[in-house]
Amino acid sequence: MDKKAKIYLFLIVVFSIIWLGAINIRFLIGNELLVFDEFNFRTSIPPDEENLIFKQVSNSSIVIIASYCIVFLSAIFFLKFCKINLKENPWLLMCAILFFMFSPVEFYSHYLDIKFIMLFNQRPENHDVLLKIFGERIGLLRGVPWIALLSYYFIIWCAIFQPMKKTADQLEQEKSREKLHSYNYIFHEDDDLAVKDN
Repeated sequence: MDKKAKIYLFLIVVFSIIWLGAINIRFLIGNELLVFDEFNFRTSIPPDEENLIFKQVSNSSIVIIASYCIVFLSAIFFLKFCKINLKENPWLLMCAILFFMFSPVEFYSHYLDIKFIMLFNQRPENHDVLLKIFGERIGLLRGVPWIALLSYYFIIWCAIFQPMKKTADQLEQEKSREKLHSYNYIFHEDDDLAVKDN
C-alpha cells in the first residue's frame, strides 16, 4: 500500500470506531423513550427529561452522520489507491460489497436524522412529530438498518481474520488445474473448414 492508501485506511479505522460507537450510544439513549420489551413510547416521561433525551439523540445523530460520510469517502479513495490484488484477497472485496450495499439505507436514515435534528432545533419543539420521526427511524425498512449493523460487525471480523485469502502460488495452482481439466470444444464447422483447406 502506498502512503495515500494508508492515510485513508487510518481514517476508515478511526471514524468507523466513532461511527459504530455513536450508533450504540444513540440506541441506549433512544431506548429510554420506549417501554421495555415493547415498541411503544413511554407516556410518563417528564417534559424536561424527554427534551434532554431528544437533545442527546440529536447530538449523537450529528456524530453518526459526520463520521459515516468520512468513512464512506475514505473507503472509496482507499479502494482507488490501494494496490491489493482482489483475487488474492477476496475478503476485501466481500467487505467492500457489504459496506456499499447498505449505503442507500444509511443515506436515507441520515435524511430522517437531519429532519429530526432540524425539528428539534426549532423553538418550540414539536414533541409529537419528533416521536413520529424517531419511530419511523427505528422501524425503517422493516429493520434493514439493524441487518446493516450486523454486516458492519461482520466486516470487522473479515478484516481481522481475512478468510479465503490466497497466495500467488495458490492462484497459479488453480490456473494450472483449470488448464489441465479444461476442454476446448472444436465446432464441426471448423472441422469442415480444416478438411476443405487440406
